[in-house]
Amino acid sequence: MSDISIDPTLFRRRLHLIQKNIFSNESFQKVNGVLIAVGSSDEANTYQKSTVLHTWLLGYEFPATLMYITNKKIYFVTSISKAKYLQPLINSTNNQNLIIFSRNKDPEHNKAQFEKFIAEIDASIVNPDNKSIGVVTKDNYQGKFMNEWSPLWDEAKSKYDLKDIALGISETLELKDEEEQKYLRTAARASVNMMNFFTDEMSKIVDEDANVSNSKLADKLEGKIDDVKFFKNMENNKLMKKLGKDFDQNNLDWCYRPIVQSNGKYELKFSVEPTNDKLSGPVIMASLGLRYHNYCSNVSRSFLIQPSKEMEKNYEFLVSLQEHLFQYLKDGSRFNEIYNEAIKYIDHHNSSLKSNFVKNIGTLIGIDFRDSAAVINSKNERVLKENSVVNLVLGFSNLNDEEKGSYGLLLSDTIRITGSEPILLTESPKIKKEIAFYFDDDEEVDSNIKKEDGIGNGKPVQQKKEKNVKSESPAVKTENYGNTRVLKAKRRAEQNNSEEGQSQIQKEIQAELHAKRQKEGLERFNPEDAKDGSESRAVFKRYESYVRESQIPNNVKDLKIHIDSKNQTIILPILGRPVPFHINSYKNGSKTEEGDYTHLRLNFNSPGLMISKKEELPYELGDDKQFIRSLTFRSKDGARMTEVLKRISEMKKAAVKRESEKRERADVVSQAQLIEVNRPKRLDNVFVRPTPDTKRTPGFVTIHQNGIRYQSLTRDQRVDVLFSNIKHLFFQSCKGELLVIIHAHLRTPIMIGKKKTYDVQFYREATDMSIDETGNRKRKYRYGDEDELEQEQEERRRRAMLDKEFKAFAESIAEISNGLVDLDIPFRELGFQGVPGRSAVVCLPTRDCLVQLVDTPFMVITLEEVEVAHLERVQFGLKNFDLVFVFKDFSRPVVHVSTIPMESLEDVKAWLTDVDIPFSEGPVNLNWPTIMKTINADPYGFFQDGGWSFLGGGEDSDEEMEEESAESDFNPSDADPEDEEDYSEEDYSEDDDDGDASVSEEEDDEDIAESDVSDEVFSD
Repeated sequence: MSDISIDPTLFRRRLHLIQKNIFSNESFQKVNGVLIAVGSSDEANTYQKSTVLHTWLLGYEFPATLMYITNKKIYFVTSISKAKYLQPLINSTNNQNLIIFSRNKDPEHNKAQFEKFIAEIDASIVNPDNKSIGVVTKDNYQGKFMNEWSPLWDEAKSKYDLKDIALGISETLELKDEEEQKYLRTAARASVNMMNFFTDEMSKIVDEDANVSNSKLADKLEGKIDDVKFFKNMENNKLMKKLGKDFDQNNLDWCYRPIVQSNGKYELKFSVEPTNDKLSGPVIMASLGLRYHNYCSNVSRSFLIQPSKEMEKNYEFLVSLQEHLFQYLKDGSRFNEIYNEAIKYIDHHNSSLKSNFVKNIGTLIGIDFRDSAAVINSKNERVLKENSVVNLVLGFSNLNDEEKGSYGLLLSDTIRITGSEPILLTESPKIKKEIAFYFDDDEEVDSNIKKEDGIGNGKPVQQKKEKNVKSESPAVKTENYGNTRVLKAKRRAEQNNSEEGQSQIQKEIQAELHAKRQKEGLERFNPEDAKDGSESRAVFKRYESYVRESQIPNNVKDLKIHIDSKNQTIILPILGRPVPFHINSYKNGSKTEEGDYTHLRLNFNSPGLMISKKEELPYELGDDKQFIRSLTFRSKDGARMTEVLKRISEMKKAAVKRESEKRERADVVSQAQLIEVNRPKRLDNVFVRPTPDTKRTPGFVTIHQNGIRYQSLTRDQRVDVLFSNIKHLFFQSCKGELLVIIHAHLRTPIMIGKKKTYDVQFYREATDMSIDETGNRKRKYRYGDEDELEQEQEERRRRAMLDKEFKAFAESIAEISNGLVDLDIPFRELGFQGVPGRSAVVCLPTRDCLVQLVDTPFMVITLEEVEVAHLERVQFGLKNFDLVFVFKDFSRPVVHVSTIPMESLEDVKAWLTDVDIPFSEGPVNLNWPTIMKTINADPYGFFQDGGWSFLGGGEDSDEEMEEESAESDFNPSDADPEDEEDYSEEDYSEDDDDGDASVSEEEDDEDIAESDVSDEVFSD
């Protein structure tokens, strides 16, 4: 207990709360005070009310301690060592309100302290007619301390009226403050993560038919809580719930030993011990409960192994029952009404299960895992309150199936109560298709059994059946590839499902994803988000040439055209006076020669002219404003006019460039200072992109306390990138590439030289022709195939060393960042060819992104930010198609990846489905700037009108397209086919500017892609 520190503020607040409740809450029965006696720690029963109250009030359990709470004071009897931890509470409160009686090893001294303590209890009784003292009658403690205290208390308690105040303590602890809710959320997420780990392990065991017992698997789960690497990887795994940056593994513990039940033996309670029976069906039942900072959570799931139709029906009914009860879990509901509603639902929908239903359906949960005073059953009339948390436990026991035998079903979750809909804290998969495992294709199985075992060998068919079909079962998860869902596509080849079955599954998933996006869109926006056009209206940006007349240059007296570059002004002579015009008011100019004269025409911005920049007006609108549209000057000095126009044009270009750079740097945020460390980890001989200067120079990268730094060797080039600004960190191997890369994609852009960038890349070329590591001496006497083979082996060795060096350095960046940076690695086997920028490259999916890191400009698309994907130019006869990503932030422009080979279409569809991105497809390119402009004008109305369904996403639209294509397969030809041919030729001749009607398919694809780009640029 050396690191114990009690929070004085929290102690005072909670002490005042319980003191208030003692004398105002009827559940405390108007007692004079509450006596809490805690003996030695009891590991077998850690949830006694007295221990729970200690933990809630002090933050820790204080064994061998007496506590007496009155309306004004609190008394402790404890050892000298524990009294040291209570002493700071005296310093922070009035000394008269907290009194400590310290014990030592002298029995007589301890007896005297107990007698003083009893005297204080006597003094707290003011009214002789009310001698009631509150105690927790069901708590039972043992130990030396209780042996000393019990005789004195047994002698004294006869003069008091003892009342059980367990219900009062329960109601005091029921409502959770924000800090308690935070601990409960973390505990719930940890439980869900542990359930995900259990699902992976259990799936592997069932799939491989491994001989693993229930208790052995439970022991493995129990040991995971001390696995630091497991929790570290948990933060990097997209399938796991994030536990937060301030998560402390030392404060995480089990509420109870993990429970794994199977093989027909099931008990629906949380005190059962796992058996040594082999893990097998028909149901595998798991209950896992973790507590964080002593706050408990619980989740239970039942996994169906090759279930019968009746088992499926009963499980689906159990899930529907839970969903039905959610509407009754709210502030003001009575416990017995919730239970009775469950019974009523069972009677109405499946009365045969009523006798198998549990007798209570959960309790309140918090520091106390199972609050005995808050059990949800048919007799408890207690009222549910907002900000309480419930462990809802539903199940059917002693079920029997004709095919599978005895089984049970259990489903429990931790739920937060609100004033309206409850909040599910343990959001773990539970629908049938996610927890049911099937082993299909009986005919093939039977033939395999005959081939391997022969006829009449007497071996059990079911066991062999599972072994033979494990490669064909898509429902059993055999391995967690890289802890990510993105490599489901890689496993597709192992699953060997038919194309038709895969297509149907894909359609169902896509339909769900589109429905989910539609629901999210309606929840995210409201009718007030519609824009009336005023928000995007251009505004005038003020400018001025001179504040005072004295600032005008003196040389303007000659009444010539002067250019004041310092003040960005053109000074023109008008009616004998020099008149200044700011360069922002100038539009363009022209020069013409007529005889001996040169005419210089200067045009200015004015209403009625087209403006290139919609966000800024170059003039101020108003009814009282007058504008000069153009001025023309005539001079015989042609050279002078030429020089004037040149200088004005240069000044205009400089002004436009300056404004462009200013707008570009508007979102650049200055980073905090890099905190350097002595002897940092270093990676030498690397280059950076984009380069700070025009010339590429090598340098080195070092890892510091809060970021990384690139430093050149030859010049003073320095690039600092803080961990907090790194959104994604990638390592890309040089396998199949010329570069080995560490790439950082940033949250906010930084300036490198004069360039704004969201991406910083450190790389080294994988091949260096100037280095001959094979040895000149050997090359002198060896020629031919042996020498070439040695060079190839040396090349592979060099590349492997480069990969190892760069990957280790990237992992060090992620490790030193303390969770701020997560290393991601592209999956080359999932890559596909495409053109996201200027050239054809290989686009590589990663766990979180789709990237292209070799050629500039780089492409990094964060998958979580994608709203939908649309496949364009998907039609018969074309060799390529385009992929468009639309982001959830509708103000962002869409991203095009064009000219993807048609051979990659199904792989791209499968990958999009695996990463939960809804997609649609169409035969032509769409004008996305116009579409996004329409959506941004009224996003709520867009989703009200069907949202993305206009793109043709979802199963229904696919069927419609199939019907349309089927109808168009056979069209009756005209009586005169020559008319149709003539029409086609005219059509091509009109579309083809060059008059060439025979355009190849590849050229046509490229033209369509280019036209789409041009639409995006010019459709504003």
